[in-house]
Formats: sequence, C-alpha cells, structure tokens
Amino acid sequence: MTVTRNMTEFRCRVCGELLRFDPTDPSSFISKTEHDDFFGMQLTTYRISHDSRNERHINSVVVDHAGLFRGYRDAYIEPVSSADTSTRGTYWVLHEETPAIATTENVTFALLISRTERWVVDVVSPERLNASEMAALVLDRVEEAWRVYDTIPQPLEMTIADMKLHVWTSDSRVLCVGFTNHSLVRAVDAVARHIVDQTQDSIVPRRRKLHLIFQILETDPEMSPAILLRIMNEDMLYTTFHTPFEDRIPSIVERTAQRHPIAEEILGPLLRGYATLMDLLEGEYCSRYKEVIELVDFVNRRRILG
Repeated sequence: MTVTRNMTEFRCRVCGELLRFDPTDPSSFISKTEHDDFFGMQLTTYRISHDSRNERHINSVVVDHAGLFRGYRDAYIEPVSSADTSTRGTYWVLHEETPAIATTENVTFALLISRTERWVVDVVSPERLNASEMAALVLDRVEEAWRVYDTIPQPLEMTIADMKLHVWTSDSRVLCVGFTNHSLVRAVDAVARHIVDQTQDSIVPRRRKLHLIFQILETDPEMSPAILLRIMNEDMLYTTFHTPFEDRIPSIVERTAQRHPIAEEILGPLLRGYATLMDLLEGEYCSRYKEVIELVDFVNRRRILG
C-alpha cells in the first residue's frame, strides 16, 4: 500500500483490481465514518465503489490519519441494475475471502437478510444450503406474516423444506436461525433485536463479526448487548498496528500485565502487528473476550503509545 499525491491505494477485495481514491475529495468515495483515537491512531472508514462488467463492487476500508490503508471492513457485490425490491428476486450474498462457516455446536445455520437492499450475509451456512434462495423464501414468509399480524411475533417460527427456523425481523432486516437444540434460543433472542435494528441499512455487517458473536454466545449465553454492538460497529478489529516505539513494548507489556494479566500473552503481538483483535477473538481467546476488550480500553484510555 502506498500513498501518491494524496491518493490512497488498495486492491478491491472482490476482484483484485487496484483502486485509488483521495480521502480529501468527497467525490471519490461514497461515505466516510471517523472514529475515536485507537491505540494512538486516528482512523476513518471510507466506502468506495467501482463497476466491473454487470456488477458493482463495494469496499469499506479503514485508513489512518496519513491516508495509509489499514484494512477492510467489508466487501460485497451488487447488480448495476437493481431489481424491483417490491417483487421476489435474487438476493446477493456478501463476498468474503474466507468460506462460510458450516455449523456450530448449537446452530445449523444463520442468515441476516436486508428487506430493502436485497443482500444476505451467510453467517452460518452449510455447503448444501442455497443462501440466496433461502433468503427469498424467508422474506416471502415474513411479508406474509406482516400482512396477517398486527404485531409480528418475535421470534416468528416457520418451516422451509425440512428446516425449522426462528426469525427475528425489523423494518429493514431479518435474522433467521436454525438450531440443533433449544439451548441457545434464549441467548439469541436477547441480542437479535440489536442485530436487526440497524438504522444504516446500506452498511452490510461483515460475516466474520456476526460469526464471532455466535461463537461468543456458544461460550457465554449471557453476552452483553453492549459488547455485541461494539463488535458489530468496531472497524478497528481488523486493523494491523505498527509502532515506532518497539523498544518500549516489553516494558509496556510488563506494566500493563500488572493490571490485566492477559496483556502478557497478547499485547506484544498486537503492538508489533503480528495479530489483529479479530484474529485473537476468533481463536483461543474467544471465551476470554471480556478480558481482551477490557485490555484494549485500558490501553486506549492511557494513550500508552500516544
């Protein structure tokens, strides 16, 4: 990644084409979202689009104060000619480099669907499942329920093919989940409203974040909705950090570990750019997510690298 004449460069996560935009020129991007200082860095998320044949590729990228590309938030494909959303049609599946997760211990599949933008995020999706067709069928049933009920049940239970679903819905989004048993129904019900009640429907939640939420629920059914919202909205989970103060890292880790023991294990790799927060949370530290978040907040408050 380089910056030339104020132009930030990155490769489209969908097709690999080299893209450039000017962070100071609003006409070169769709939108931007500024974030609080994070590990001494001022980061901004930009949404960039470009057309390729009969489709449009949307990339959401994280950029630092110097215009350097720091990572992706999401990337997806949408048709150049949008279908009429009032009729049943094709739903496009969010593009991710990593394959969809086939199953978890208690969840057979989970899809998040937009009622207005016609996208679907295959959070948990077996290979045999056609996510786009499932989204269309679920939305048909949801629209039917809205016509039948004055107040739609939450969750709405339905069966499609041989699959029993629990469905939570809002004006803009639908979350449908299939369970292997009922042990997680209450846990998902406690957070589902926060997943579907999003005001910015053009922002497509990244599959990795949603799957992380389901992973955490498997280990902690009492997951706080506040932490869920942080995971969904925190772009910096994917940021790779590099610091000019590498010689100070051992002492920073040692001092921080006195308050937060987990720092001894993860703070060094984080500050050296060997791992991202998402890498850690998806791996062996998933069940210790509260400790990881408390550590990040501690470091941020004290501007250890500021």
